[in-house]
Amino acid sequence: MKVTLRENTAVDKNEVPYIADIEVFTLTVDANSVFEVPVHINNSTDKTTYNVEICGFRAETDKIEEIAYITEDLFASLVNRARLPSYVFIARGAGGVYPVYTVDHEVLATTPGGPLFQHIELAKVREYLSDYLHDIGILGEKGSSDKLHVRGIDLKTLGLRRPVFYLKKRVEGENDFWAPVFKTADGKRIYTYAANNRREVPISGGQEVIFLRELVAQALLTDNRLTNIHDLRPDRLFPNYWERLKATLTPEGHIKANDIEMPIYSNNFVYIAVETRPDENRFSLFVGKDVENVRRRAEEDLTRRGVTAVTPE
Repeated sequence: MKVTLRENTAVDKNEVPYIADIEVFTLTVDANSVFEVPVHINNSTDKTTYNVEICGFRAETDKIEEIAYITEDLFASLVNRARLPSYVFIARGAGGVYPVYTVDHEVLATTPGGPLFQHIELAKVREYLSDYLHDIGILGEKGSSDKLHVRGIDLKTLGLRRPVFYLKKRVEGENDFWAPVFKTADGKRIYTYAANNRREVPISGGQEVIFLRELVAQALLTDNRLTNIHDLRPDRLFPNYWERLKATLTPEGHIKANDIEMPIYSNNFVYIAVETRPDENRFSLFVGKDVENVRRRAEEDLTRRGVTAVTPE
């Protein structure tokens, strides 16, 4: 590995005066890759300091000549089984960051000086890690809203990326599947990790949500981790993303599930019912082969979560 510091000539050069170029030769499976990590400057204290952030972890120095060293040291400390993290989990209240690695068919989450949690499903790893952090007092009481939040890794800058939505499967008697979906750094594709591979599709006016769901569902079926293709559904879309997708769909009226009215749409592949989650400002989708199939799926999920229509007093 070689770290080279160069001056930043972009418009943000006052906040990011340098870029640390990391050339990887043999340390990780990213051999022959070059990462461009921003070097931030902080003049708010009595002395000027510089910092780099890699996969959510920060290193800082007041000597610019030490940047290459601390960048190399931080990068190397995050390599596990010749890999950088695919994601990190963040405990917002406590400020903890926990790297998550994808190694063959396994997902692994590490804790500082503590146990390692692994499973074929990311959802189970998050569950195991959450239980552990609740038990040691990092997270609040079990069942509370104190949860782990997931972030992806920008494959150019190694900064953190927020999911644009999730793909989710929850079927009684089967392992949950839960995967965050991210935009690529150039904004031209969306991707997620599923069935031992990175799955991605090009941005196509909102329809990429449906195309990626189909791609991942087929991979999970092949891997015997899904028994019905409609069990996998897009979850927690941001409003602007839902509006783009909605423009490509045909309205089919409304359904009622647990006395909650939901609009329903179709395209050439599936029917889609839409649950609005105003407390999160997100939209969750139920997918099925016809209107009744979608209504049943929505009702089952709402019942599991204890959600019913609120009757005004």
